[in-house]
Amino acid sequence: MSSLNIISREYVEGELKIHNIPGMAIGVIKDGEKILAEGYGVADVEKKTKIDSQSLFGIASCTKSFTAAIVAMLVDQGKLDYDTPVIEYLPDFRMYDDYTTKACTIRDMMNHRTGIPGHDSLYTDEIDRAELFKRMRYIEPNAPIRTETQYNNVVYTMVGYIAERVSGKKWDDLIKEWLFQPLGMTNSNTTIPELRASNNIAEPHWRFEDGTIKKIKNWCVSPGEPCAAINSCIDDMLKWLQFHLNMGEWNGKQLISRECMEEMHRWAVPFPMWSVHIDEIPPIQGYSMGWIEDYYRGNDLVYHVGEIEGYCSLMCFLPKRNIGVMIMINNHNSAILIEQSILYTILDNVLGLEPTRNWSEFFKGEKGKWGGFYLDENIDLMPDDPVPGTSPSHKMDDYVGEYWNPGYGKIVISRDGDGIKAVFRGMEQKMSHYHYDTFKMPHIKMDTLLVTAPVTFYTDPYTGKINKFDVPFEPSVTPIMFERKK
Repeated sequence: MSSLNIISREYVEGELKIHNIPGMAIGVIKDGEKILAEGYGVADVEKKTKIDSQSLFGIASCTKSFTAAIVAMLVDQGKLDYDTPVIEYLPDFRMYDDYTTKACTIRDMMNHRTGIPGHDSLYTDEIDRAELFKRMRYIEPNAPIRTETQYNNVVYTMVGYIAERVSGKKWDDLIKEWLFQPLGMTNSNTTIPELRASNNIAEPHWRFEDGTIKKIKNWCVSPGEPCAAINSCIDDMLKWLQFHLNMGEWNGKQLISRECMEEMHRWAVPFPMWSVHIDEIPPIQGYSMGWIEDYYRGNDLVYHVGEIEGYCSLMCFLPKRNIGVMIMINNHNSAILIEQSILYTILDNVLGLEPTRNWSEFFKGEKGKWGGFYLDENIDLMPDDPVPGTSPSHKMDDYVGEYWNPGYGKIVISRDGDGIKAVFRGMEQKMSHYHYDTFKMPHIKMDTLLVTAPVTFYTDPYTGKINKFDVPFEPSVTPIMFERKK
């Protein structure tokens, strides 16, 4: 089957224009053979360089499948068990409540069923995974353990840390020694310095509010490497998909047992992905361990998507049809519509199915309609109707100081001209008065989202001084309280 029969260059380049995306790489394998590995568009909007099958992209949350594979290897070695409480391996393991602390397992963590919501503003390169591990006991859940599926990057980071503790090796070394090297993924890496050392990078881009596409800097996700740090290319990721189609076997050696591979791929918890009805796929999907389970026109589909600043990705394989597809995009703003358009068009052709619709036209018509990661990455939690005629109860200097939360760490409030600003996670956040003692903090970075949220200050009733403030970094739980350091 020729690449033209899989998907035409005209179709892909037309999709890039429709969705305002600089470039893309696509790879397809079938029955153990690479039948497509090509680049489209540009790697750099300034230099107009081209993309090929060796161009490096950030794969973002597709990294979770690698962390899950490392855990599977530790299970095979007898150093971990999916259903043994984590505290039996790490006696210093603590969650927010005693029951979850005693009950939580690796399976709970990898199935996103710990009861902890996103808390995506926890990330900061000012701390390491060991410190984040200590802070987990202060992170509030919004549901009892095993009652809801809530996608969680922080928890997957802790899965990687647990693997480090029980193996005695750093996560980066585990990935390189146990997976990259055996699979011959010689062009893949886990850090931004390694990425920048390459001379073949699909540069990260961002679509700004005026619609322009500009190159941006790579984001170091530390300490969240186990959930989103891997950089790779089409040629290497096709090896990764073939490894999963082989059920853990590579070059005659079983690197991961078939039993653990089945555990990784098995639907474990409900995980609804799509916000619109599509006849060709079921109304609900499932999550396992670093993979999402779905169907396309009656065919089993195992996949994951990834989004990080500058990049989007989609990897999938059809276990019963021996097919794998990898899509990599060098633009951050959500690209799931183009990924689905490309994927379903490829699957129709590779499976030899009569097309049910023009996927380009369908997803073009869905732009801006869907919720979640289908819309803009800017979220405003504050209505534009503050109480008029109010003012802060204190002078601006009275709000200045260092504030602390045991889970989120410190926020420093300082003067900014006539007003105040915050420094959080090493980033400066300008603030404007909203009403009374509430200020607006715009564009707080929460994973790949930029959130505008209220910061409300409180006065000590005994001293009359500002002594704390709260901010809804995780809207599904009580606003996070920061107390002034004494």
